[in-house]
Amino acid sequence: MQNRTEGIIVCEKCGKENYAYATYCAYCGNSFYKDIYKGLRKRNVFVTLLLFFLPFVILFYIVNYEVSANFEKHIKTSLDYSVEVNARIMKSFLEEREKNLLSINQIEFSDINEIKRKSDTFIQFLKNNEWFDFIAVADTDGEIIFSSIPIKANISNREYFKKALTGELFNSSIFYSDILHRNALVLSAPLFNQSRKIIGVVIVSVNLTKFYSLILDLRMGKTSEIFLVDEQGKFLSPSKLGGEVLKEAGYYQKEPNPHQGEGKVITHRDYRGEKVLCAYRRFSRPNWYLVSEIDIKEALAPVNSLKRIILVIFIIFGTFLFSSAIFFSNQITNLLKSLTSNLKSAFDDISSKKALIDKINVELRNKLKECENLSKKLGASERYIKSIIDSITSAMLAIDKNHFITYYNNFAKNFFKIPDGKKNLNLFEISPLFADEEIKNKIEGVFTNNISFIIEKKTVVIDGNSYILNISGFPVESGEGVHSVALLINDITAYENMRTQMADYEKLSALSQLALGAAHEINNPLLGITSFLEMLIEEEVDIEKKTRAKEVLENAYRISETIRGLLNFARPAPPKFTKVNLNDLINETISFLHHQPLFKKIKFQKNLSDTLPPITADINQIRQVLVNILLNAAQAIEDKGTITVSTSKIKFEDLVEVKISDTGVGIPEENLKRIFEPFFTTKKGKGTGLGLSISLTYIKNHNGNIIISSKVGEGTEVKITLPIRHEGRIASEVIDE
Repeated sequence: MQNRTEGIIVCEKCGKENYAYATYCAYCGNSFYKDIYKGLRKRNVFVTLLLFFLPFVILFYIVNYEVSANFEKHIKTSLDYSVEVNARIMKSFLEEREKNLLSINQIEFSDINEIKRKSDTFIQFLKNNEWFDFIAVADTDGEIIFSSIPIKANISNREYFKKALTGELFNSSIFYSDILHRNALVLSAPLFNQSRKIIGVVIVSVNLTKFYSLILDLRMGKTSEIFLVDEQGKFLSPSKLGGEVLKEAGYYQKEPNPHQGEGKVITHRDYRGEKVLCAYRRFSRPNWYLVSEIDIKEALAPVNSLKRIILVIFIIFGTFLFSSAIFFSNQITNLLKSLTSNLKSAFDDISSKKALIDKINVELRNKLKECENLSKKLGASERYIKSIIDSITSAMLAIDKNHFITYYNNFAKNFFKIPDGKKNLNLFEISPLFADEEIKNKIEGVFTNNISFIIEKKTVVIDGNSYILNISGFPVESGEGVHSVALLINDITAYENMRTQMADYEKLSALSQLALGAAHEINNPLLGITSFLEMLIEEEVDIEKKTRAKEVLENAYRISETIRGLLNFARPAPPKFTKVNLNDLINETISFLHHQPLFKKIKFQKNLSDTLPPITADINQIRQVLVNILLNAAQAIEDKGTITVSTSKIKFEDLVEVKISDTGVGIPEENLKRIFEPFFTTKKGKGTGLGLSISLTYIKNHNGNIIISSKVGEGTEVKITLPIRHEGRIASEVIDE
């Protein structure tokens, strides 16, 4: 550098003074800007390379991200199409096989013994339907009485036998049969006699070789394959690359089963541990998943090849551009050297350039305004993102290494009652929740180990209220490591309560099955007791003994009536519309419930219309509705009270009405709007919340309606309206109870 003072420059070579704007010494010719030209040459090279390399960088980005994404989307669409085509084929195939099986019921059988006499019919059926390789018939006890192959077995404990015996057509899915000693796909159906009574079950086995041949492998590459898996992810069909049926899983065992829900297109590791693109879809009956996969390396091979070509072009053109940049930079620098010799005359022309400078200033002001507008847009974008976070129905907090809160959303503010405007809050001060040792250790683990954490369920008490929380923590990194932690807190109390209610419902269902079995066990010896008492009364001549025997017999009848009612209420049956005498059904239901402990102090008042016409209805569903409503009424009466039941024909309408009112505590208005919601109950630990929901479903099945009105402290009234008849439904019998 040269020694400069204000207005002059001193030449280091000869020590002479020159004007400050001089580029070389006027006395010895020494250049004052050798270092400036060297730096200018480097900058020119850098700018030239930047301007020429930028389009190639953008092109590489487009190929790497946009083309890859579009190509991957195309592959996923092809996989999804493959699944859709095969799903249609397989669904159509199974529906056709079910129709073939149901055609057997067109053959008339008088009883189960006629099966053996018509065995040729079943053999001919098997020949006509080449998709089946086995057919057998079992009686209602599960004993196989006919088979196309020599086997002897009892299948009463098999699910496909039980389902068919209830009147359903059943598809067993693919399983290993210890009867056939091979993998099998079994279809079963009930076998009816001429009176449409089930006399047995017919079973067929689908030929799996022909069934698997239906799966079309829409070839997309060497590693593409399509197969079936069950809900646990096990193979139900052989895979091209080595998966074994019913022995191996169709996914990588160290990862969770990816085949969940109804179906989608995902990326995961297959059973070989290879990363694949996968499309799958769920069958509703049976519960299968049809899966189509291809290795992601093979799927994206064309894109990777294109990337390599672009990289080679980039290197070739880069070398050329680098050489060109050096050449042109030298040219420009030499040109500037020659121009600097005229710098003195340029200074003389500065005054004439004032207008140009003013124009530049105007442009600078415009650029400044553009920067201000951009700043406003960034601020608006920041506010928008903050409003999105504030709208999340989970508490979100951010803390620094000293556990001071740097950010919280509106939900967190309301949930933890954080005061407005208060800053520098410590995490452990806003709630006792964060004083928990487990949560403290998890948060410290995020800072020290840079590992996220999740606490599935944490029960805490905040302001006297019990909550079940799901707590997650995530590291927020900077160039120096984790500088803060984001906490996400979800209130899952309602979800856990619903799971508890579902567990209660399952226990009630099991209890119902136990009660049904107990009722059968009691009924058999009770029948012998009543028969003996009836004979004893006929033979006994002593009046006093005869009277006592009658009293015992009446109590035995009462027990029998109670058991009969229990069986009617607990025994599941398919909907059956018949002629029903509604008054008799109400009397029977009240008679059954009146002996229950809950109804001991309750008085029944009946106002049943003598002119009430019989209705067409499912007697089991209407009986269950009456039981549910009467139980609710009894539970609403805290001590002694009255339940009033009345029936009437609605004038000028083809409807009947049942009114059930009680003198109980009533229902608050806020609960009255929710009483038909499933699992909604105010009887904590004493109910499932399903009674009224099921009752409304049953009444809607009959094109009827339920209206409930109530006043707290006065009682509740339930109005049920039902149509007298249903068009297109013919009563199979008249029930007069």
